[in-house]
Amino acid sequence: MNSVSVEELQDLYIQAKYQEIKKLVDEGDMNANDPHDASRLLLLGWSHHQLGEYDDSMAIMSGLMMAYEADTEIGESARRGLAHGILQSQGGIQRADNLLLEIPPSLARDNVRMNQMIVAARKGFDIPGAAVMTMITNALGSVPYATVNGHVVNNGALAFHEARQQEGVKPYLSVLPGLIGVAIGIYETTGAAKNHRASALFRASQIFEAADWPEGAIVVIQESIAFWRELVATQGGERYQNNLEGALAQLEKLKEA
Repeated sequence: MNSVSVEELQDLYIQAKYQEIKKLVDEGDMNANDPHDASRLLLLGWSHHQLGEYDDSMAIMSGLMMAYEADTEIGESARRGLAHGILQSQGGIQRADNLLLEIPPSLARDNVRMNQMIVAARKGFDIPGAAVMTMITNALGSVPYATVNGHVVNNGALAFHEARQQEGVKPYLSVLPGLIGVAIGIYETTGAAKNHRASALFRASQIFEAADWPEGAIVVIQESIAFWRELVATQGGERYQNNLEGALAQLEKLKEA
């Protein structure tokens, strides 16, 4: 069933109704060379990504990347989506970087860079603290705010948190509780999807815990749990269930401390 409009699909995407998008868009009936079909495929690909179905997402993004140049809206988004998928599923920092070199600078590209930094920090590589802070500052200064501003600040704060033992990052640790709080505020103001808000609240709990503020960490993890429970009930999916279990484990750890 592909009669649904791109605008209707975009509304569902904003509401984090990714399963509904999967039901409404039949990939087999779509022609990637038709821009209208391609726009639907792009939203389907991003929906798979948000649900943690990276193989399906990357297959769609790869097809769209072949059909559209990097300086087109669809081609640019497809390359970002593929880069995100590679980072999330494979940790391929260099492969993602090669894709990002094809697209023009933007906050959306900076957000992929932040995910590169997160992966690099988790792999034990040093991350450039000053460059990360510059991207965060640019996102905070780019108004009016959109959800992507929150993504850059949110993921930048997490990158710093993951690399908190690095000497080049330590000067920025004192601002992390404030940064993650700002990211949550941007999400609330811009009506970000609930999975983004739930993730940011989970990260806030980790950051508050590291900053020796257990009371605040408990408050935000409880809010995160409420979001994940709603998403599991309405959307299902292994990723959301795993995120809920992770949030519940975080709450138990905080209570036992």
